[in-house]
This record gives sequence, structure tokens and C-alpha cells, in this order.
Amino acid sequence: MKLKFWLLFMLLSAAAGGMWYSKNYSHTPALSAASAKAERKILYYQSSMHPWIKSDKPGKCPICGMDLVPVYAGDAGMDMAGGVTLKSNSITALNVQTVAVTRGPLVHTLRVAGTVVASSWTVAWFDFTAYERDLAWLKIGQTVEVSVPSAPGKSFSAQIKLHGTRSVADADFDPATGSTKVRAEFSEPPVAAGDLGTKKLFNNLYADGCVIVNLPDVLAVPRSAVLSPGAQAVVYVDAGGGHYEPRKIKTGRVGDELVEVLDGLHEGEKVVTTGNLLIDAETQISQSGSN
Repeated sequence: MKLKFWLLFMLLSAAAGGMWYSKNYSHTPALSAASAKAERKILYYQSSMHPWIKSDKPGKCPICGMDLVPVYAGDAGMDMAGGVTLKSNSITALNVQTVAVTRGPLVHTLRVAGTVVASSWTVAWFDFTAYERDLAWLKIGQTVEVSVPSAPGKSFSAQIKLHGTRSVADADFDPATGSTKVRAEFSEPPVAAGDLGTKKLFNNLYADGCVIVNLPDVLAVPRSAVLSPGAQAVVYVDAGGGHYEPRKIKTGRVGDELVEVLDGLHEGEKVVTTGNLLIDAETQISQSGSN
């Protein structure tokens, strides 16, 4: 009887020991690691493609649509490449405004000055000064609206024409002023006002001219969006989620309200037009503080 009792006691003890060992030592390393990770605190969720996008709960990046990745306590989040992230109240306080980069017409008003030159009552032209920066806008066939002080309130049309092989512009620049002369022919020569001007065309009258140039299809941004802190122009791009990043761009011709963009931006991106100076200052402060 005692032998049976000891055998039963030993079997129960072995079973209890096996259960205890299984409970405490039988987990695989993979399960232990997963369990340990599950117990770590999630600080926030972050977009792997757009690191400035963060959330306190799971979701998708509003820009690329990818799942937000959890960032655990003790881990370092992904760094943001330049720029600054603003909260909604800061965006309002700075009056940050953006517009989309688009393709469209670029209008430029070129104002010039010169003299009226007459060879006869019916033939006259407008000789005006063109600087090197003006040559990118001037072309054969353009119309110049001309006004003279002796005929206030009136304007006269002159066209830049090419007569045979004769050039409409002097080939040699004036080295002192960096300019040349361009000729535009009047369709109706201007006359002086008053009795002195009756049926008489005055020669060498001072005149102002205006050429309105319209480039039909260029990629452009508002002039207020472009900053020039150094050798290359910079704009601030709205990357979403309150993050604004600096972008160096290559500019072309400058219109009345828009600037032609040759490189650095794509159609549809949003650039900051108001508040970009303050954003730039905030960016500089953030960069200096991280150095």
C-alpha cells in the first residue's frame, strides 16, 4: 500500500514539474521577442515616405497612402530633411497662404523710352533704348504703344519691323550704358498739339513706349513665392501636415506677377506666397539650434 502511495506521489510531482517548466521555459524566442515588443510603448505613428506626417493612432499617410509605421519608446523616429513643421494655430498666426504651381501665360510689360524720328510727313519711327535684359522680350512684329508729352492723353502704335536685310537694332552695344537702339515704325505719326503742331511733325520728340509681351505656356509661380537668400532662388513647398520644406529652383524670365520656373518644381505642387519670410526665419532658427 505504501509503495502504491509513493508511486502515485512521484507521478503527480513529475506532472506538476512538467507543467511548471512548460509554463516558464517552453516559449520560442520568436514569441518572446514579439511579446516583448507588444509590451513596449508606442509613442506615435509616422509615415516612412513623408516623415513629418505623424499621428497618435494607426492610419495611412494622407500624401502617399502608405500605412503609418509605429515608433516605439527608445527608438528614433525618421528625420525630416529640412524645413519646419507648424501647428495649425501657428499657420494662422503667420497668415501662411499657398498656391498651386501651374502652366499658363506669362505677361510682362516692358517700358522703354526714346525719340520720334521723321523722314517725311508720312514716314516716322520710334527709336528707343533697349538694355540687355530687355532683349529676351523683344521680337520682330511686336507693337509698341507710344505716347509723347506734346500730345497728352493720346497714344500711337508703332511696329518693330524688318525692312529687307536692314536690322531693326544696332549691333553694337553702348559700353557705358549696356544698351542699344531699336526701331519701330509708326502707322500714324504723332504730331504736336496746339497751333504749332498743325500739319507739322516735330522731329526728335521725346517719347515713352510700352510693349506688352505674352508668353503663352510656361511653368510659373507668383513673384511673392520666390526668395533670393543667395546665389539661387528658393521657394517653400507645402509638403502637407503643416510641414514646409525649402526648395532651390532655377528661374527664367520675370513677368509682371509671375516668375518662369525652369527647374526644381512640378505642376500641381503648392508653394507658399505669404508668410514664407517668417517660415524661412523659423527654419534658420531650427537649423542653428540643431547644430
